Amino acid sequence: MSITIVKPGISTTVQDFGRWGNQSMGQSIGGVMDEVSASIANIICKNDQHAPVIEMTLHGTELLFNEDAFIAFSGFGAEAMADETILPFYKLLFIPAGTLIRMKPKNKGCRSYLAMAGGLQFDEMGSTLQSGDLIKSEDRQYAFKGIERTKQIGISQWKIHFNEQDLLEHSIDAIRGPEWDWLDASTQEELFTKPFIVSTQSNRMGYRLNEKVGGLKEKKEMISTAVTKGIVQLTHEGNPVILMADAQTTGGYPRILRIAPAHIAKLAQCKPGDSIKFNQITEDVSILQSNAQRSLLNKIKSSIDLI
Repeated sequence: MSITIVKPGISTTVQDFGRWGNQSMGQSIGGVMDEVSASIANIICKNDQHAPVIEMTLHGTELLFNEDAFIAFSGFGAEAMADETILPFYKLLFIPAGTLIRMKPKNKGCRSYLAMAGGLQFDEMGSTLQSGDLIKSEDRQYAFKGIERTKQIGISQWKIHFNEQDLLEHSIDAIRGPEWDWLDASTQEELFTKPFIVSTQSNRMGYRLNEKVGGLKEKKEMISTAVTKGIVQLTHEGNPVILMADAQTTGGYPRILRIAPAHIAKLAQCKPGDSIKFNQITEDVSILQSNAQRSLLNKIKSSIDLI
């Protein structure tokens, strides 16, 4: 099975769930920005939860299906259309050969995902897709209950239900970072009381925030040290920068906050111009959140396994 990229849209890539264990050698983790949405799309298709998916930023992507395929869309930021038919997200879809799907604008969110039964194969994982690129999947017959192969688009009667606000709410939980004590008291207060606007200079490497905050108790030079996604750095200009999936592995700015891992998916659905607010939590609460998120995905998988 294969898909041809007719138009790549704003920014479309094939992403896995990152390369772990090589940060000490300077290799970024990479992978999908919103692990929750990408996981759900794979689970619906009965793929390995961490199989590669197509990650689409906002709208504009056009996809031509060269063979019949079972797929699922998840996430936000766009809606999928085949001719005049709006294709639902969080359902299993049967797409007959020759179907052209266009991703149209939608108000909420920033990133949507497409998983295809059998997983996706693409040689240059993580690179921006171009018109004419061919994305393949394992070529075998799939049988799903309640949805059949026909000459028409098929839509499962069931749908994955969860609270969309869990991924669309812009209240972002964060833990004090290693250099938190370098900040003066007014800056510490600002970080957890004022809203911040996501800058147009934001990308998969990091989200720069427009608003400036106070600063350090005293001027200090910091030796470049380890960083990873979720770390919030404070630039010399006073703008917080949140490191995301393609973040570098070392940095020389103070690490003032660390985003709760369970809330990184929320950030992935924030687009330039969105307002976010940091909420202070403890490490223990962050761990409980991550456990709850894993439990939710396991419940979804268990439900799909019964279909």
